Amino acid sequence: MFFYCCFGITAQANEIRVFHSTTGQPLRASLEQVTEKTVTLKREDGRVFELSKDKLSAADQTYISEYSQQASNAAKELNIVAGHELSDGKNLSERKAEDLAEALQLRPESQSKYGRSWRLYASYVKGYRLFGAMPYSVALYSDQEGMVSEVSIVYANKGDFGSAAGMGKDHFAGGNSATAGTLSEAMIQDETEVSKALTSILGAGKSQRFGEGDARRTITRWDWNGHSFLLSNEEGEYVSLAIVTSETADNGGKSARMNDGDVKARLLAGVVKSENGDVYLSEIPMVDQGPKGYCVPATFERGMRTMGIEADMYLLAMIGQTQSGGGTSVELLLQNVKSQVYRKGRRTKEESLKELRIRDIKRYIDMGIPVMWTMFSMETYNDIADKNTKTRSSVIEWDAYSKEIKEQSASFLKKSKPDENRHICMIIGYNETTQEIAVSDSWGPQFELRWVPVPVANWANAGGIFMILP
Repeated sequence: MFFYCCFGITAQANEIRVFHSTTGQPLRASLEQVTEKTVTLKREDGRVFELSKDKLSAADQTYISEYSQQASNAAKELNIVAGHELSDGKNLSERKAEDLAEALQLRPESQSKYGRSWRLYASYVKGYRLFGAMPYSVALYSDQEGMVSEVSIVYANKGDFGSAAGMGKDHFAGGNSATAGTLSEAMIQDETEVSKALTSILGAGKSQRFGEGDARRTITRWDWNGHSFLLSNEEGEYVSLAIVTSETADNGGKSARMNDGDVKARLLAGVVKSENGDVYLSEIPMVDQGPKGYCVPATFERGMRTMGIEADMYLLAMIGQTQSGGGTSVELLLQNVKSQVYRKGRRTKEESLKELRIRDIKRYIDMGIPVMWTMFSMETYNDIADKNTKTRSSVIEWDAYSKEIKEQSASFLKKSKPDENRHICMIIGYNETTQEIAVSDSWGPQFELRWVPVPVANWANAGGIFMILP
């Protein structure tokens, strides 16, 4: 059995006291976390360390036992105010992310060797509440071992609020629904409800600065069992609640920089080469932009995470000055995220391509680097992408298939270039023999890999490619 130490819910919460070893050596520290056999203590200088409970005096062990019982009872209260089984008797970082995803009713979003993610757009689930308010997006991320690493909850926000757009390809229909009140009113209400729920069991939160670069913001923080709840209200943008490790919160949200050599090795390991000539990237995380026009922030989040840089599409939408409901300048967002990219030892590159050719993207794909591509996502284009991707699964004679799609593409050379449904997706593969490119849209797992003939891609081409490089 594991025990909880839930801060703010007992008289001893965050208390600095003098612990004693079995030999009588004193140590001034606060109790941070308790498991069946160990305790985690935090000294006044901020140093955190773990030790076996049997190394402490009998009096300290009694104190820890009483504290744990109170905290265990309070953990049940946390589940009640959350409205879901956030706790199953383990520290969050010791809980399988898949189990928490099921408890929160989240759906699989992406899976790679380096972690998984789940997401739910809760406005589509009748009566769904989390800490007293309806979240528009709940996302859960796991580490490489499949354990919980972070939960990101977004409440009222300018992208989702009042949007009547559909999911996936249907989001181009756009439109607004009849929503009572204003975004500002909804944000105040959501922030109030979430804050009230957390304060009721964790006590008053404290204010601090969190994040890096243009994404740095003021949050309210509550600590609980080695994790922190971080509540943000960015005026006119969003209300969000993040659950991260207390260590991450203490560091102000600054993430570790991944070694350049490790990044390059990871990228190359994700390149798949098939017998039929397909070359594609298999380890690109998916982000589902949902019922809003966040294709640019969502695609940039995918690109940044591929390079080992933590990102969130809602934060990117804010610093990219995305309009209400969607619409982001790729160039502006690229300019504003450059500092984050450079800070992590990466660099950006952009090119204008009047004509898209495999040789222009091959050099990046061969290194494991996805190419962000601006284009016009027309219905006829998507019909071809869906049809050909389905057909490919049963192709035996690839020469015959190549001839078929060449004839299929000929009609697009006669069509006028489109000028609507401006979109950005990823090019993540190619086949030189069939003259196709593999594209990936930020619309969920079913759009992770689709194949499009180069002539069709050129018809839809808007002329820009963008890369984040090692």
